[in-house]
Amino acid sequence: MIVNISKEEVRICTMLAQERWLEKFQSQDRPNYAKGKQEGRLQHELLSNLRANVCEYAVAKAHNLVWNLPWYPNELHPKRKHLPDVGTNTEVRSVRTYDSIPIWEKDKGKWIAGTKVVDPEFYSQVEVYGKVFADDFMTPEYYDDYTKGWRIPVEKFGGR
Repeated sequence: MIVNISKEEVRICTMLAQERWLEKFQSQDRPNYAKGKQEGRLQHELLSNLRANVCEYAVAKAHNLVWNLPWYPNELHPKRKHLPDVGTNTEVRSVRTYDSIPIWEKDKGKWIAGTKVVDPEFYSQVEVYGKVFADDFMTPEYYDDYTKGWRIPVEKFGGR
């Protein structure tokens, strides 16, 4: 399903992405993320935050759920890390260059919504592939040694 995001909605997502980036300014990257940046596989943090915000907002909009805003100071992370991206039990993941969605042990017991920004110039359209239950894919067949997690093929979300 394609979710259209208005200019005003993109503006809000952009402002929150900027605030999130500034809040985490000069924070230490986790080793796997630092390695991905060094290898040139990851977007700049500001664009990555914008993509995540737009995708989370699109899932919330499409399913009439609450978007649990991603902006908070670093010191509050231990108190907020258990909160889902959307609704009461949905984590939103987006793909940019892969055809599979990553999940990790922390996703156990949660629903995963797969998404992709299909208008990367204006971030005004997001494809929401659907939702799957993470536990169903935490099997050897889907394990990805590189991420130390699992990868769910986009077609398993039922959107393609």
